[in-house]
Amino acid sequence: MKLLASLLLSCCVVGSRCSAQAPLNSVSQVLPSSRSGAPDGRWWESASAIRNVTLKDDSQYPQLSLDMAKADQQLRALKEQGFAGIQIFAPADGGKSYSGLDSRDPYRIEARYGTVGDFRHVVEAAHRLNMTVIIFTNLGYSSVDAPSFLKACDDVREGRASKEKSWFLWSDSADAPAPATGDTYFLVRPTWLSGYQPVKTEHWVYSARARHYYWTRWPGKDEQGHIIDLPQYNWQSSEWPEEAANIVRFWMDTGIDGMIVDAVNWYVGYTWDKGRHDITDIIRSYGDKYSQPEGAGGFHEDPVAWITEGGWFSVQDYGLNLWWDKHNVVLKNAIDAGDPRPIEASLRSYHDRVVSAGGTLNMTIPPLAGMEKLHLAAAIVATTGQFITDWSSKDENIATDPEIQWLLKTKAVHPALFQMAPRRKLPSKDDSKHYAFMRTAVDKSERILVVTNFAVTPQTVEIDTSGLSAKSAEDLKTGERMLVTNPLRISANAYGYRLFSLH
Repeated sequence: MKLLASLLLSCCVVGSRCSAQAPLNSVSQVLPSSRSGAPDGRWWESASAIRNVTLKDDSQYPQLSLDMAKADQQLRALKEQGFAGIQIFAPADGGKSYSGLDSRDPYRIEARYGTVGDFRHVVEAAHRLNMTVIIFTNLGYSSVDAPSFLKACDDVREGRASKEKSWFLWSDSADAPAPATGDTYFLVRPTWLSGYQPVKTEHWVYSARARHYYWTRWPGKDEQGHIIDLPQYNWQSSEWPEEAANIVRFWMDTGIDGMIVDAVNWYVGYTWDKGRHDITDIIRSYGDKYSQPEGAGGFHEDPVAWITEGGWFSVQDYGLNLWWDKHNVVLKNAIDAGDPRPIEASLRSYHDRVVSAGGTLNMTIPPLAGMEKLHLAAAIVATTGQFITDWSSKDENIATDPEIQWLLKTKAVHPALFQMAPRRKLPSKDDSKHYAFMRTAVDKSERILVVTNFAVTPQTVEIDTSGLSAKSAEDLKTGERMLVTNPLRISANAYGYRLFSLH
């Protein structure tokens, strides 16, 4: 999610401080669990949603305590809201760039928040609640004050060979050629984006300590809020990929259920083979664990390759929500325009192809003005086969909204709404305002009809059911039952939606 900041050369995000003493949300009881212990199987294919949290008190995201009693209360609150688990953002000791993705020491947690041992206990507590824990981490750049980078600078200055020196990219001059040219998938340079200036974003930076230049790709911030240039790791070497593999193993050994790796398509020297050998094959060796390359599929390349060639299990649905390109925020634009037709076209060209290749997709609920529009967006995300990720800040937690909670909990218990369940569009009398489709559980155990109204006024949605074999439909929220006729007429509120179980 931090990709936009660099693309538009904006500042890193630094939120206000929050207290570790307070739970994320207060609740009195927790949803019942069908089993205890770590989730098994390909859990991300049926999980409803995960909540993004952080261990740090200076991030925009809600803070997760590593104190067991507090963490247990927080986890129970999130489960009550309908979340299947949490995503811990940048758990390692890091700087002030991108909420701490610029790690200083990837093998420790900042002492004031707790220890890696405490982290393991919280993972175990989540598993006792049948909740998953994944992390969002970075293997592409370092903090400027990381001990490894400072040692590398000293070694470069003194002409010493060391593994730390080889972890980074060095030059004798500011006008040296870039260390890699890139292609469609790796080290992409989106010059078509307004505001993207490669020379300012990617360049050689002089280090007075090293008396040489190092390669940077990401602008960050230091403790005082000043812009700094983060040193890029060298995936062209043999030493850094080996270290990256050690980092992946270290965090997988804590018992987590997978990881999202930040912006792998920008790593200098990254290839399909290196990605498999040093990231995805390692994650797979731990069993059914989740993996996703953040940013992959977001630059108009074929997202399927990340599943089939890269060995990842999931990508973001940039078909519906290419959030850094306002012309391609398909779902938000469709709701604002009151015309759902672009949604089905996007799902077929992007989402459905990833699912056919065996991958899943995750997506956030895009921000919209007005709760009616927001609820419609949430309904589309929840019912089209997305593994929902909630990136709302600690000050705008949309998951406290009762309608959002109903959607998350409904999605969690209906196999027809799971990620791999096929979708079939049903024609309506006016597809320019109405969007209806059917989801069928992979095991054929149920079918759910989704009916939506994108108009600003209440509507009667008229659906052609001639291609549907069903006698009755039951509203999942109200329990109302009706005969399935042709055409089937369903009343829907302005920006409304209804879900029906078909019988």
